[in-house]
Formats: sequence, C-alpha cells, structure tokens
Amino acid sequence: MIKKMIFLKQKRGILLTFLGSICFYLSFSTNISANDLFTEKTEDTLIFQGDDGDKDSLIEAIDHSLNYLELKISSLKVTAPFPEKDFLLLSFKKSQRSLKHFYKIIKEDLSLQSFAQKIKKNFLFQEVSKERILLTGYYEPIFSGSLKKEGEFLYPIYRPPDDLAEINKGNNKEKTFGRMVQGRLVPYYSREEIDQKGVLQGKGYEIFWLKDPWERFILHVQGSGRIKLNDGQIYAVKYVASNGRPYRSIGQYLVKKGFIEEQELSLRKVKEFFQKNPHLMEEFFNLNERYIFFQAFPLSNRQWKGPMGALEIPLVPGRSIATDHSIYPPGGLCYLVSTMPVLDKLGAVIGRKKINRFVLNHDKGAAMKGPARVDLFIGSGEKAEQIAGEMNEAGRIFIIKAK
Repeated sequence: MIKKMIFLKQKRGILLTFLGSICFYLSFSTNISANDLFTEKTEDTLIFQGDDGDKDSLIEAIDHSLNYLELKISSLKVTAPFPEKDFLLLSFKKSQRSLKHFYKIIKEDLSLQSFAQKIKKNFLFQEVSKERILLTGYYEPIFSGSLKKEGEFLYPIYRPPDDLAEINKGNNKEKTFGRMVQGRLVPYYSREEIDQKGVLQGKGYEIFWLKDPWERFILHVQGSGRIKLNDGQIYAVKYVASNGRPYRSIGQYLVKKGFIEEQELSLRKVKEFFQKNPHLMEEFFNLNERYIFFQAFPLSNRQWKGPMGALEIPLVPGRSIATDHSIYPPGGLCYLVSTMPVLDKLGAVIGRKKINRFVLNHDKGAAMKGPARVDLFIGSGEKAEQIAGEMNEAGRIFIIKAK
C-alpha cells in the first residue's frame, strides 16, 4: 500500500493471500491473558486503555469488514471443493463471529470500565510477533494532472498494457504478472525500461500525465490517489496490476549509502534529498523495479468513500491497516498499541503521542512481510502525507478473537 514507511512498502496487492501459513506463525504466538492486558505489572506490560479513536470510524471500519467477510463466505459456499476451501471458510467465519460479537458491545453506551470488563470476559488477545512491530503510515496523495501530455505535465501513469499477462496462483487467486515469451511467463518490463527507455510510449496506455517524476513515484508507492484536472474534474486512481517485479525500498537504500541517517529517515527527508539532487532521481527510482498500473474513474460518477484497499473495500483513516495476510486474517479485528508523531503548523515533528486503538486488517503491500510489519492508513492530502511521512514507530499488535 518511502516515508519511513512509504519506502518500506509497496501498496497495494489486490486480492486475498492464502492464509495457510498462519498456522505456522500462530504456533509461536502468545495468547495474552486478561490480567496481562488489563492489569499493570511492569512498565513494559501492556495496559488496556480502551480506544483513542472516535466510535463512528470504528463502526464504519467494522461494517466494511463484515461486508467483505459475508461476500467471501457466500462465495466459498457455492464454489467447487478445493484443498484450502474448508480452511478458508472456517477462517472467515471465525473473523465474522468475532466482529459481530464485538460490534454488539461497542454499540452499547458503556463506561470505559464496563467496556473493558466485557472485552476481558469475551475476547482473547493474541500477539503473533515475538518482537516489537514496526508501525509505518501511508496515505492517499492528491495531485494535479492532465489527460494529455502538455505544458508541465510530462510524466505518464499507465493502465495495464495489452501484453501484460496475469496468472492466478492456486485457488486463493493470488496474482502473478509478466509477459508471455515463447509460451512461458517472464518478468514484465522494468521501471527503467518503461520510464526511461519508453517501451510503452505511443501505444495509448497513458491515462494521466503528472508534473514530475517524484509525484509519479509516490503514486506508485501508495498504490492509489486522486488526480485533479485543470477544469476541476477529480479522478480516483487505484492499483490494478503490477509488472510482477520485486519491490525495493529507496529510503532504505539512501540510508545504506549514507545519504540519510537511519534515525532521520522519513518521506520529508527523502523528498528533500531529491530536491537537492534531482539528477539522481531517475537512477535511484530505477532501483525499485516494481511498476504499478492503474485504473481510473471520475468521482462525480460515484459516491466517494475513500481509496480501496487490497480487499476492495474503502479504507478508513486511523482504522485500516496493511499487513501480511498470510499471518493476520483479512478483514479481522486487531488491537494496536504504539505512538504517532505530533506536528506543528509547519509540519515539523514536535513530539510523539501514544495510541491505543482497535484496527481492521483491510490492506496489504509488497513490503508488509512477516508478523512485525504493520502499515496504518492515515488519510488523504497534505496533512496525512506529513504524518505518514514521519511514522517509524515501535509497537505491539494483537489479533482479537471471540472466546
């Protein structure tokens, strides 16, 4: 789904990753007892402090998850048998049961104490990661654009090319992309071949033109965004396919080469580096061979509920997370304990604040691998960019299951 985070991930894969490997990770996970969660023992012990977000956003996020789970359960019930079907169906039903039970509780007008008691009585908190997680943030960028190459609009974004081959891997429908050469699938053209060598130019695949390569690269990393035309029309653009090549973090490369100190790595620092060294932009961008293709639709033609994540449901700011879906159940409920940057009016970090909140697993990304990586969707526009760009937080996350 750069920013410390941004470049640590590539948003967004589109369909469900099979949950088979979850059994392996859960064998190393910890079921947190109620007393561990709700009683302070040491300064390192998690203290349940309720939810620091607003109730409406939590309900909205749960509604999206329940819609997704109902669709997946209904779909699996009518499909032909395959080896993973029973496991998938059971996983979705467990997530649905937990969410419905939790939904009933949060709809009640309870005090924090009563709410905590009900959560303690009815749910298990399962910590999968044996180490503290790295929490990063991502956002939906908004850029000016043009439907044709003109003036300062010189950098295209593309729809999927006609020769892009798409293969579903197994019954979980995980997609692999490439192109067919003499009857076999090979990697599709790289970022350098597309953007610098122009292998797709003049073939009618361009859908928009942007002002600079930085904006295009950010859109690729985030996986979705909005494009505003000169006439005021706004389009939503979203990931629909990739070239099938691996993702590489440009931010981490800059740290490795000594251009940025690791403790200072952020989207703002990376952007400042390229503003000072524009001659290096294309060379460094090409190190990340992964290339994203988009689809677009005018927002006037549909009610805008936010960008879509990998589950094809709208992301909710502060509630939707991206994770490794082979570990964290898609659509499932989690509890996040971490921090977030506090910014002044100029966007400078002036401190950190604690966050304790329920989140929903709505998304995934190329860099979200393993139990210790979590990406929190911050929102849209400049302010969301500033916050997401500074997030590189340690924390803990718990899968929530009904008893």
